[in-house]
Amino acid sequence: MSLTSYLVELPILGKLTWDAMRDPIYDYIDYNKDVEAKIIDTPVFQRLRRIKQLQLSYLVYPGAEHTRFQHSIGVMYLAGVFSSHITTQLVRKLGGYDIDGYKADILVESSRIAGLLHDLGHGPFSHAFEEIILSNKSLRAKGLDDHEKLGLLLIEYTEISKILQEAEEKGLDNIGDVVRKLLAVEEPREPVLRLYRKIVKAWVYPADIMDFLMRDSYYTGTREYGSIDYQRLIRGSYPAEVGSVYEHIALDTKCLGALRSYLNNRTQMYENVYFHPVTRAFNRLLSEVLRGVDEYLGLTEAVERLGEGDPSAYIKLSDEYVYAKLLDLKDQKDLPSDLREKIKMFLYRKNPWKRIGADHKIPLIALGGRLDPAILAFRYMKRWVKDLEQHVRSKISAKLGNRINEEDIWVDSNTLHPAPLSSLVEPHVFYVAHMRGGEMVDVKPYSIISFMVNEGIIPRIIVRAYASRTAIRDKELFRELGRIVDEAIDEFFNISTLAGGVTL
Repeated sequence: MSLTSYLVELPILGKLTWDAMRDPIYDYIDYNKDVEAKIIDTPVFQRLRRIKQLQLSYLVYPGAEHTRFQHSIGVMYLAGVFSSHITTQLVRKLGGYDIDGYKADILVESSRIAGLLHDLGHGPFSHAFEEIILSNKSLRAKGLDDHEKLGLLLIEYTEISKILQEAEEKGLDNIGDVVRKLLAVEEPREPVLRLYRKIVKAWVYPADIMDFLMRDSYYTGTREYGSIDYQRLIRGSYPAEVGSVYEHIALDTKCLGALRSYLNNRTQMYENVYFHPVTRAFNRLLSEVLRGVDEYLGLTEAVERLGEGDPSAYIKLSDEYVYAKLLDLKDQKDLPSDLREKIKMFLYRKNPWKRIGADHKIPLIALGGRLDPAILAFRYMKRWVKDLEQHVRSKISAKLGNRINEEDIWVDSNTLHPAPLSSLVEPHVFYVAHMRGGEMVDVKPYSIISFMVNEGIIPRIIVRAYASRTAIRDKELFRELGRIVDEAIDEFFNISTLAGGVTL
C-alpha cells in the first residue's frame, strides 16, 4: 500500500525529504528526514530499542525479541496510510485542503508522529511496570499512573518539543498542539481530532492494534493468529458525517468479513500468546521482583522526577537496565533472602508456578444481547475475581486440610475480549456504510456486541490455577489439586446448569 505517492501531493508534506526503511511486516516504511527522523534519533526515542514489545513472551516464544521501537515505527507508518486514506475522502467531500480549520498536511503528519510517539512513556517491561510501579498510591495521587501521561511529559521535557516547534516554524502549523491532543488520555474537544485519534489508537481497529497483532504474531511465529487484512479494513473505512460533523469512522458493509476475522484473530492472540500460561506465571514473578526492588533501583523516584520536569532518570530505565541491576542485586546480602531467590528465578528462567487443572473459558453473555462487553468484563473483574480465588482455596482446604498453604495457590483470571475495550471511546457502537459508486448512501450505527453475537464471537473469561513448585513436590498431589480446582471452578460458575455462559 503505497504512501509516498499521496504524501508528495500534499502542499507542505510534498516539500519534505522522504526516504524509506525496510520492515518485515510492510516491506518498506516511508519516513521524512525533516521531522520524523529527527525524533527517531533522539535518546529518549532510541530508548525504546531496549524495551521488548512483549515483556516476557520471549521466554516462551524465542523469536519474540522485537521492541517498542519497531512497533512504534510500524504504527507511524500504518497511521500514515490510514490517515492519508481518510484525508483523501475528506478533501474530496469538502473540496479543499482545509478540514474543519486544520490543514490536511497537519492532520496526516500529526497522525504519523502520534503513532511514532504513542508508546514513548512505557517503562521497563511495559505493562508490568505500569501495573506494579505506576499504580502505587503516591504516583496515582500525582497523576503519574499511566504511560500515556508519562509520554506527554517526555515530549515536553526533552528535545522532542523543540523538534515539533521547529517543524511549526517550517510551515507545519500547530503540529505540536495537534500531536499532544491526539496522544492525550482525554478526548480532544474538536470533532476532527477525535476522528484522527481513532485512526491512531482509540478505535475498534486503530493503527496501534493492527500493527501489534501483525508484528507480534510474526515474531512469535504464530501468524495464523495475527493474520489480518489491514488493507481491506483501511480501504473500506470512510469518514462518516454524523450530526453535521466528521468524527466517526464508518466501515463498508462489504468489509464486515474482514472485521469479523480481525476480532477473531485478536482473541486468538490474547488466548494463545499474550495470556500464555507460562508467560502469565513469569509475569507474576516479575511483578513480585519489581515490587521488591523498586526502592533499590529508584523506579518510583525516576517517575516522580519526570513529573517534576527532570526526565534524566526515567530515560535510563529499560529492560536492559533492570536486568543489569538485578544481576548485581541477586547476591547482595542486605536484600531479603526470598527476594534474592525470586531475582535468581527470574534471571535464569526458573518458573516457580505450575499450572494445575484445565483452562476454563466461560462465555460472557449480555442481557438481551445489548450490554457492552466492556461493562461485562469490568463487572466480572470487579465483582468475582477475589470471590473465585477464595472459593477455590476453600475447596482445597476442605479436602486437603493443612497439606496446602493459601499462599501456595494462585488463580489467574483474564477476559478474552474481541473488541479493544480499554481504548474504545464508544465501545458499544461503530458505524457501517452502504457504498454506491464510491459514495456512502446510508450510514448507520451498529452495536459492537450485537455484531459479535450475530457472528458467534463471544467475550469470555479464561481462568487458570497455579500451585507453587517449591512448596509442593508430590506429583500425585499436583494431580489431586487439579481435580479439586476444576471442580471448584465449575461449581463457582455453575457450568453444568448455565445455558450458554455467565449473564451479568
